[in-house]
Amino acid sequence: MTKVLRPVGNLERYYITRQNVNFYNNISFAVRYQWDELYNLNPIVDPLTNNIINKAKEFILQILYPSLKKLILEQPSLSISLKETKSSQPLFVLLSQIDISNLIKFIVISNDEKDLVKVLEKEHDIALDQEDETKPLWRMVVGLYDITNSNENMRMRPDYDICIIFCWHHCIGDGKSAYAIHNTFIKSINSTLQEKNNNSFIKPINSSKYIISIPDIHQICEPLEKRINVKPTIPHLLKKIFIELLLPSILKKSLLLPDYWAGDIHSKDISDYYTKVQLYSLEKDDFEKLILITKQNQTTIQAVLHTAILFSSFHYLNNNNDKYMRITSPLTLRPYTIPPISNNDMGNYVSEFIFDYKFPVNKSIFDNIYFWELCHQYKSQLKNNISLSIQHIGMLNYLSKDNKSWEEFFKQKMVGLPMGRGYSIELSNWGKYNIEKNTNTCNWKIVDMFFSQSAQVVGAAINVNSISYNNKLNISITYQKSVISDKKVKEFSNGIINCLKLISNNKNINLIEL
Repeated sequence: MTKVLRPVGNLERYYITRQNVNFYNNISFAVRYQWDELYNLNPIVDPLTNNIINKAKEFILQILYPSLKKLILEQPSLSISLKETKSSQPLFVLLSQIDISNLIKFIVISNDEKDLVKVLEKEHDIALDQEDETKPLWRMVVGLYDITNSNENMRMRPDYDICIIFCWHHCIGDGKSAYAIHNTFIKSINSTLQEKNNNSFIKPINSSKYIISIPDIHQICEPLEKRINVKPTIPHLLKKIFIELLLPSILKKSLLLPDYWAGDIHSKDISDYYTKVQLYSLEKDDFEKLILITKQNQTTIQAVLHTAILFSSFHYLNNNNDKYMRITSPLTLRPYTIPPISNNDMGNYVSEFIFDYKFPVNKSIFDNIYFWELCHQYKSQLKNNISLSIQHIGMLNYLSKDNKSWEEFFKQKMVGLPMGRGYSIELSNWGKYNIEKNTNTCNWKIVDMFFSQSAQVVGAAINVNSISYNNKLNISITYQKSVISDKKVKEFSNGIINCLKLISNNKNINLIEL
């Protein structure tokens, strides 16, 4: 049985509709750990079948099951589903019980980064079922590292022992919700291990099934519209009405829509939805130097990443006919809500900031001085556009309530936008992941993490998703298959990393050598 919690908000419905029209699927957060007790169980994979040995799986589930129960009970958004998603008013419903065993999938993974790439690609292409009112809108993949098939010395310990991948529907949580999920998860793991050490730990009766009851009093956070005034001002509304209803489409395109790069193949010409993933890192030494020089130049890592993307785009993505890049960045509205929303709470509290950039004819302008000028320009525009970004969310309230109108809102983008896409690139910079004090004391040692999201059909041609932990910057690049060649994405991505390295070492930027 389910209980109706509340109607879905406009921003939440935005993400539901994107999945309804098969334009976007989910967010994932992959964290890799070392776990001494698990490593000491090796071998944990049967060399003949390549399956995980039951003893190892049961050992892990004894820790995971009670820990996930605590996580779900502390984060109510992990115990909800959807109802009537294609009606004029979709609803969030609270599940009465959850079988956690149905949410966990075990896989064997190697130390090779290509394995993690394959897992992320697969998970991004499996949509969470919006029509199934019996399951929550998230799942977990548990990747165990197989050392028996390693070509290295058998006594060499791999970099990681276990990888946990959380995957959730955007309607229950934005990117920042990764903190709420993982921080609560780590605290729950600590608690479970402490109970085990104190001999108060109770082994699950059946490791193949673990059903928990959900309190009827569970409540989720209010939608964004209830926490902040998103209503557009009269001038803003009149401007939008003029542009959308009165301005001829030819003039609208020539005056207001720059001819930006948006992929190499039009969105309407790609029939299959398949997310491609590439992973990159800026190691600790380079990233620490980058942080220092960024502070010296009085700007932010977000601005530096944005400008590195522009530099690399000009060199590797710019076609002869493209004069602009349109980069969108999610803007968290958590600090601007009343009261401010903590990162410990799940929910959707995000808008966007759009930066249009016209490529100069002369390549020689791309130097160090210009790099920092662009950083300051981005930072200044972002700060000045917060109010407009908030009003941008409010415009969703002027869409008709029927489902057809919402779906057409997305489908029409295929017709009127360059290459059928709203942006060139989306930069989702998660920022620095900080572990709260006393939450990393268990013997699950966090090694690193990646934040990623599925490809967008009519959004950005390329997603650049970044997160830093322990002074190492990890970047995932996601894009729809066939939009652009893998080779071109690789060149573009390496261009970003090379640009960041040059800047971190205070070396001259030479666009030709990126």
